[in-house]
Parts: sequence; C-alpha cells; structure tokens
Amino acid sequence: MTDLKSLARQALVYALPIYEMARMRSSSTLRKIPNGEYADAQGGPESLKRWINLFSHSRRLLNASDRRVVTPNNDTLYTNAWLDLSKGPLCIHTPDTGSRYYVLGLIDMYTNPFAHLGTRTTGNAAQSFWLSGPQWQGDVPEGNTAVACPTNSVWVLGRILAHTDEDMAPVHALQDAFAITTADGQPAQLVYECSVQPHALPQDAATFVRVVNHEMGINQPPHADAAELHAWAALGIGPGLTAPDDLELLQQALTDTLQELDTPTEADLQGGWKAAVEIEDNFSGDWLTRARVARAYIGILGSQEVLYLLAFRDSKGQVLDGNCSYKLRFPPGGLPQVDAFWSLSLYRKADYLFYDHPEQRFAIGDRTEGLHYDPDGGLTFFICHAMPAYPQNWLPAPAEAFYLALRLYLPGEVHQFKQYPYPEIEPA
Repeated sequence: MTDLKSLARQALVYALPIYEMARMRSSSTLRKIPNGEYADAQGGPESLKRWINLFSHSRRLLNASDRRVVTPNNDTLYTNAWLDLSKGPLCIHTPDTGSRYYVLGLIDMYTNPFAHLGTRTTGNAAQSFWLSGPQWQGDVPEGNTAVACPTNSVWVLGRILAHTDEDMAPVHALQDAFAITTADGQPAQLVYECSVQPHALPQDAATFVRVVNHEMGINQPPHADAAELHAWAALGIGPGLTAPDDLELLQQALTDTLQELDTPTEADLQGGWKAAVEIEDNFSGDWLTRARVARAYIGILGSQEVLYLLAFRDSKGQVLDGNCSYKLRFPPGGLPQVDAFWSLSLYRKADYLFYDHPEQRFAIGDRTEGLHYDPDGGLTFFICHAMPAYPQNWLPAPAEAFYLALRLYLPGEVHQFKQYPYPEIEPA
C-alpha cells in the first residue's frame, strides 16, 4: 500500500499547477477596464474581483521591469484573456494579421496547451472561433470554427511578433481588433471573483488545499485521473472537498515537494541544451513535468508551435555564471531552421526573469540587425558581463548564475525530430 506521505506528495504534485493557474489568473486579469470601471470599486487592493472574458495587451516588449511572467520572451507582444465557459460558449474574433506571425495559445486549468489558434494552424485571415466548455452540447453557428475546451476556465495567452525598433502603432491596432463576445455577439466581459491573491505563494497548506479543491470543483479533473483522486480524498484533496483539521502531514509534504521541484534535474546537470518541455497539447499524465513547468515556465506552448531549449551549464558542465565569459558559435549553414523566427534570451537564475543592464538587450537572434559574422560565414554570440570586441553580437549577463533560452518559433522538422546539432556553450 502507498503510505500517506507518498500519497500526499503525489496529490500535491498533481495539484500544484492548478494553484499556480489560480494565482496567474488573479495576477494577469484586470481590476479596472479602459473606461475606468473597477471590478470592485469598494474592495480595495486586497479584493479578488477581476474582469474576465476580456482581452488585455502588453503594449511593449517585456523587459527586466516585468515580473508577472517567468522566463518571458522579448520577441512578441503578449495578448491575454481568461475565460469562464461555465455559462455557455464564447466567441473569439481575430483580425487579418497579414504576414505578421501570431498565435493564441489556449491553456486549460491543468496547464495543458490544448489548442493553438493562429499562423501555423488556422492562418492569418480574420476568423471567429466558437469556444465551448466540457458540458456544452449544441450546434456551432455557421461561420465559426469550433474549439472544444477541456475545462470551463481557459487562459488565452497570445503572442504577436514585434520588433524592438518598429512603430508599434500598427501592432497595437491588431491587438485592439481581437475581441471576445457572447454567443449572440454581445461583449462578454464580466466580473469574476478569483480564489487566491497573486502574491500568495504555494507555501501554506490550508490555503493551497482550499484553492485547488475550489478550482477542481469548477474544472472537473479528467476521468482518467479518477482512481488517484479517490485515493487523495482521504487527505482532503479533491473537487469540492474540505481540508482536514490536522494539516501537519500536508504542510510538510508541501514544503518537501516544492524543494524537490526547485532542485535541478539530472538533465540540467549534464550540461548543454535540453528542451524545457516537449508536448503537443497535453502532458499525457506526466504530472511531475507538468508541476515543474508550472513553477518556472507556466504558459508554455506546444512544441510544434514554439520549441524552447534551455541551458543551465556550459560545455564543461559548470553552472553558467556571469563572472565567466562564454561564446556560442553556429557554424556556416548551421543556424536554426524555423518557419517563423528564433531568438536567444538570458535570465537570472535567482528569479527566472530578465537581467536589468544599461544595454537593455534581452534577446538576440535572426532579426537582430548589424550582427557580425565570422570570416567563414558562421555566427558567434558572446555571453558575458563585460562588453566584448563585437558588442553587436553580445548578450549581456549578470555577475551571478543565469540560464539561457533558445526559442524556435515554428521549428523545422530537423528540430522536431532531434536531428539538429545544437552548438555548445563554450567558456571563452
């Protein structure tokens, strides 16, 4: 028989992404809409009421001052919405983006990126998508593309390609053309009470259990997980359950589980590149990977849309640290093969966020202007704290531990089938 300690660990690994999604919802939804109306004008800063079923947009590329999304990108403007499908289907209307890449990633309450709408899958023409929850039955109106959603709560996390030096006004106009309506074409926005504050880290077992039980009650777990949920009910964890009076076991298990998830895996310790996660539309029962992703890379898209390669160590197996200098060389003809674009970004290991520095360069890649190519046609990037001989090829690093993310938007088959030789990060 499985002992209670192991059972608690399993339940917490399963439930952690749900808790983090609840935190992300309260963090990334609006307290006040553009017309100035508050979701809760009397509730003050601690109110949990937010506007949902409504798009909000980042109007600039993210930088070191942004702290809501871990391991953010500096390639696209984010478009964000949280949906509640419990009262019926909603429509997402997208504009014609011309030749500009975009994607709306749809993520269920268990962090599965179950659908991608946009350039790769549905094209760039103006469209209407009919999103329905798991209990809905009916006919999809003509002119709409059906999207069945596994949970009633859905996070829509969109990305629209932008360049650091371009006029953002046309991109903003495209963002403003994205809309969410009810089935009869009316604005869908409504006030929703979130279940947890964004700053409430998953450290208190009573809060943790209350939040995940509430969210699982609204967003029923997959039928395939029924046996495990039946076992976890003895711990007070499950849809609509009440936490037990004695939380000592769960509190210790929560502390231990968080420590385990934040410890580098063996793949990290071997040096070189590894995929942060490779999934198409769900985690297929790999709850440990799902929990790790929720801790550090929540909101990640499927690998056919964007392939994320991470590096925490150099070619010698040493932790990447800005007190050292590194180079990354792509040989002639050996640049990443993508149908959209690629970029290399750097993050502080301490907080999974960009490093703030005077150059304000947070990514470098195939759209970076003025790159210096090697005499043989290769391309070398310099990753270090001090400015190198070729600053146009420089990705500034902090004088502390950091990690790198290589993003491949619409990766070619050579990457998807693991046939591409990624260059090593070499001490310079």
